[in-house]
Amino acid sequence: MKPHIVIGTMRWGSWGRNLSSDQAAKLLKSCYDENLVKFDLADIYGDYTTESLFGEALKKSGIKRNQLKISTKCGILYPGAHHRVKAYDSSKTHLINSVNNSLKNLNTDYLDVLFIHQQDHLMNFNELETVLTELKLSGKVKHFGVCNFSAYAFKVLYDKFPLVTNQMEFSLIKPGALFNDTLFQSGHYHKKTQIYTPLGNYFTAKNEAAYRLQNELTATAKKYNATIDQILLAWTLKVPYKITPILGSVNIERIKEQIKAFDINLSVEDWYKLLEISRGKPVGGTTQPR
Repeated sequence: MKPHIVIGTMRWGSWGRNLSSDQAAKLLKSCYDENLVKFDLADIYGDYTTESLFGEALKKSGIKRNQLKISTKCGILYPGAHHRVKAYDSSKTHLINSVNNSLKNLNTDYLDVLFIHQQDHLMNFNELETVLTELKLSGKVKHFGVCNFSAYAFKVLYDKFPLVTNQMEFSLIKPGALFNDTLFQSGHYHKKTQIYTPLGNYFTAKNEAAYRLQNELTATAKKYNATIDQILLAWTLKVPYKITPILGSVNIERIKEQIKAFDINLSVEDWYKLLEISRGKPVGGTTQPR
């Protein structure tokens, strides 16, 4: 069975490796050759430049558009040249303009998935239902999802309009989705659960969870004859809710190694032991069960 993997592009442009269009085309082709055909973008990535980089790379790669699954996000107003402060905008006008801009940047006439990038505090659910319906009927967007929505907000919109997923942050370093019902909700609706930062920035994070985990991750990797990358990913994949990690590396060899995590089945005790160390306390607290 082919692993469910999405390739993240946030680090392709000026927010990361600053790839040239030729380098991006080579990476795109390398992913395609490995049957990695799902790509995750956002309008704001690279200060609103990464979509154009990807569009140029797609042209240079020679890959046909219909052989890829391209998703992008909109709804965050990122401070800089375009906006004075960070804000959210899920209005009909903004979403339609954003989709048209993304289609132009990506050199395509449709998106496989459009994500509302953030739960907007000024969100009008009825207006959102109307604009998503219009975009669907226009053929510009095939499917829709959301990112970082609470379980309640996801249900409110899902009851009005079909959504494919609630993309969320989830990792051993930041396991909060286990405790706020968003993961359970994905399982309830039988949706694939896209997770971003699945390694939790472990190798660069300077927080207590990462420090606490160092020795145990090293020991667990040795026990399973794996790398720490693979153990971190395998930990997220143990959750039985169709976890689909977004891999953010721009190194195809590292991506290929990370995918081997799908062959690792952590024991229940190892999974909970890692969670306990990450949180710095036993699951359910320190009191005796009644």
